[in-house]
Amino acid sequence: MSLAGWESRAVQATRAWTAEGCVIGFVVAVAVFHHLPIVADVVGLHDPVDLITPFAVVGAALATLFCFHAPPRALLLGFVGAVLYVDGHGIHLSANSIGNEPVSGRARDVAHFWDERFGHLWWHLGWFVLVAALCLAEPGRRVELSRRRTATIVFLLGATLFTNTIEGGDWWLELAGTVVFCAWALAARRPLLIAFAGAFAFGAALIGIWAIWHGGEPQFSQLGWL
Repeated sequence: MSLAGWESRAVQATRAWTAEGCVIGFVVAVAVFHHLPIVADVVGLHDPVDLITPFAVVGAALATLFCFHAPPRALLLGFVGAVLYVDGHGIHLSANSIGNEPVSGRARDVAHFWDERFGHLWWHLGWFVLVAALCLAEPGRRVELSRRRTATIVFLLGATLFTNTIEGGDWWLELAGTVVFCAWALAARRPLLIAFAGAFAFGAALIGIWAIWHGGEPQFSQLGWL
């Protein structure tokens, strides 16, 4: 079979998946692979496991866009989000790996900047853009979410937004995303968009509770939790 034939069959198979299943798959991929490297770090496998993260998350996002019969503008936004995500994650991973070695002086400062400052911001911005692309593609295929699935999205994605942006030091980006997605959901009132907005709002609420508890937004690692 030709490459075009394989591509056509792959696209047809993807579009046969249910929209709800694709969305849950994306959310689970984010929740699992944004936390799994930390667990793997216990046995010294943080970096090898984290190499899989972009493949899992971006792959799940692209599969969902195909499933949604995404229009060109949603595909374009998804492409931008994928580039930001992969680029930011790669910067974070490499700088973090270097920073974990016994380096000092200028080298440590540079590694800290590309990991903690730029890398997390670029990576998480790409993540949010991917979510926006899915919301933009939603009208292409009707999504009917049960209360249980909506609650799953809100809890898993919201908790991940909280843990990742607190540890990443870019919690303010999550708050800005909450404003954007909640305003969008109020205007459009689509099931998936409302669920994603709810996840951002849940993440923002957890950030607020964290700030009240600690009198600020310290990272988990700064508290010795990681």
